[in-house]
Amino acid sequence: MAYRHGTTSFYATFRKGYDVLGFSGGVSGSVSVDFFIFAVLLLVNGLLAVAMLLAARTLGQPKMAMLLAGAFGGNVLLYASDATYFFLFKGNSWVNLAVSSIAMTPPILAAMAYRMRSGLPSRVVPLIATHVAALLLILWYSIGDPDRGMRSAIVPLYASAVLLFGVTTALAHPGRKLRLGERPIIFTCFGLAAVELAGGIVLAAMGNGESAVLDRAYTYIVFLGLPAMTVGAGIFSLYLMGGDLAEKLRLTAETDSLTGAPNRRAVEAAGSRMMEEARATGRPLSIAICDVDHFKEINDLHGHGHGDEVLCRLTDLFRDQLGAADHYGRFGGEEFVLLFPGSDAETARILVEALRTRIMAVQIGDLPLRLTASFGVAAMGADDHILADILKRADRALYASKENGRNRTTVDRQAQPAF
Repeated sequence: MAYRHGTTSFYATFRKGYDVLGFSGGVSGSVSVDFFIFAVLLLVNGLLAVAMLLAARTLGQPKMAMLLAGAFGGNVLLYASDATYFFLFKGNSWVNLAVSSIAMTPPILAAMAYRMRSGLPSRVVPLIATHVAALLLILWYSIGDPDRGMRSAIVPLYASAVLLFGVTTALAHPGRKLRLGERPIIFTCFGLAAVELAGGIVLAAMGNGESAVLDRAYTYIVFLGLPAMTVGAGIFSLYLMGGDLAEKLRLTAETDSLTGAPNRRAVEAAGSRMMEEARATGRPLSIAICDVDHFKEINDLHGHGHGDEVLCRLTDLFRDQLGAADHYGRFGGEEFVLLFPGSDAETARILVEALRTRIMAVQIGDLPLRLTASFGVAAMGADDHILADILKRADRALYASKENGRNRTTVDRQAQPAF
């Protein structure tokens, strides 16, 4: 992504690569193989830049996609300017400095993109500061203490460090669980950073001298490693953004838009899964249905805005008390379903009573309102085959709570416990 070797260029490196691998003369006419592959690399990076621009419009992460489009577009600019340098300005330290500046920009944009996706600070100022420092080092090894190897090594070494800092650590760090599509990006960035690092070490070892062995090693590294890693980074980035969009759509389909709680679809899926786990492990499972008392009166007397606030406050309470996101959900209207895997009916009743007590302490704005809720609890029975069987009995227990004066918990005792 960021190689340059003194007065040599990408174009010259690809020429050497084809010579070393014995591919010279494979294309007839005036178009040489090295020019052909160089043009293909330009085209691939250009297409990846366009793909990122399209992703910005369709995959739901426009800022990240735009930064990655800038990174691959920067590669196109780098290759074009590097070829211009090779043919027209070879040996000009200031033009070399300008092209080196372009070469170090794509890794910065990629780092910013992935840090942004992970919710981390972009660190724009430190990245720009290190970019300037690297340019000063290049200038020093160009004019102050001329060393062609060190001057050339700074760009790939800098790119390797930025990739590891900005991309890999943004995705893989302690306490964070990797999501769909992130492992391929991490492996690709490690590979790209390794290619950059290896190339930088070889360039530094060359110094101002000539070494056929080091030159051949550098050619292999760049010619074989760089294009594959660059293309892989682009493809896996698109795959990752597609995976993020799929996850976002899944969450949208399974999340209540008002409260942010899992909706009925998500609760049914979680409950069915817990029933299967209960059968497999022989552990009990209990379910409770919560219904806000006099909810219609709250809406009619105090407005739907306060009714919505009641539902949101209950969701916060359930989230805080139950912890796991799939242990509660809004089933519809003012009804919530609570799932207690590993708890029998009596244990679930104790937990529900604690929730009911906390609900009575909830204050809705400055309203003179004593909020209460009724609960019905049912444990998974021996004859329960689907979630609806347990819910039916929990709903019957809830109805009993309503009939007996509300603000209470009733446990269904009619079914034989499954475990």
